[in-house]
Amino acid sequence: MKEIDKLRLGLLPALAERSATGHIGRTALMKYMYFLQTVRKVGLRYQFSLYSYGPFDADVLADLSSAETLEIVNVTPVQFSGGYGYEIRPGRRAEEAKREIGSFLEQHEDDLRWLFAVFGGFNSAELELASTIVYVDREFAETKQAGASTEEIVARVREIKPHFAEAQIGRFVLQLLKERILTSTAAQDGAKTN
Repeated sequence: MKEIDKLRLGLLPALAERSATGHIGRTALMKYMYFLQTVRKVGLRYQFSLYSYGPFDADVLADLSSAETLEIVNVTPVQFSGGYGYEIRPGRRAEEAKREIGSFLEQHEDDLRWLFAVFGGFNSAELELASTIVYVDREFAETKQAGASTEEIVARVREIKPHFAEAQIGRFVLQLLKERILTSTAAQDGAKTN
């Protein structure tokens, strides 16, 4: 098994057990991996693209499937009032997988603490919105629109996610600015004056 595969698989139970509930869902897993890689620069080597529910890479789900097969995590379908989802919990071989990447987990302890301090209380819809805002912000930062204003970020996210109200998007943009997660120069300047 490649080193990157070991890191990704060992990270799965570490994320699940850090949750206040002792488990995470697939949306949370996807967004946590995105935030770790994009915001905290953890070298996971995923290739995220924007899809219906925000940044997505099918390799995250492939890793989840591998981890389930190897009994590193247990994935249980659950039904709730709005439909169904999945609970990802550490599996029988979770400790072994985490031990194999112990130095990686130690090196990124601050990143994991940060992740759950900032996003640990978010539900799936909030993770979808926050990750899409970060995605749009990074797109602006990498293009000629690097000086995008807060209003431009809100407008672009609203185009992508019309089911979220403009005011809600705006609140999340301000919250992410306050956390110093967004990198757009104009947006950062706007946060300093507020």
